Amino acid sequence: MEVLPHLGIDALRLGSSREAIEAALGAPDRIAEDRHDDGATSAIWTYRMLRLELSFDSDNDYRLSHITSYHPYTLVRGFNPMGLSGKLLLMKYPHLELEVEVGRDERYYTDRILDLTYGIVRAKVVSVTVFPEYDESGETIKWPRSGEE
Repeated sequence: MEVLPHLGIDALRLGSSREAIEAALGAPDRIAEDRHDDGATSAIWTYRMLRLELSFDSDNDYRLSHITSYHPYTLVRGFNPMGLSGKLLLMKYPHLELEVEVGRDERYYTDRILDLTYGIVRAKVVSVTVFPEYDESGETIKWPRSGEE
């Protein structure tokens, strides 16, 4: 799995419709709904064999808003962070910022330049999430071309 910052993972492109994703990957193994404090909702599609979670957010017209890879061979610019200790991840990427801490054993670090988040559970990297790029205002998403337009 090759993470393409601001674009997606492999051929999956942020901003794609649910129909386009289902045509490319088939039906998801599981669909869950996540309700946010601001009233927005996300449809979370899980593909177990691919070890992917795809989030389609209501505030983005249910376009593919972010992709999380749990695949052990996830590459970020040719480097595989999966399974790396949190300490070594921070040595490799010292500019990462702690975004969320869920207890002592779960932390999420964000790369604000590439809009990637690394999930660390029990001191090991277990996930990489790719988000779209925003314009200078920080409010408007600059969706990558998905071939649907």
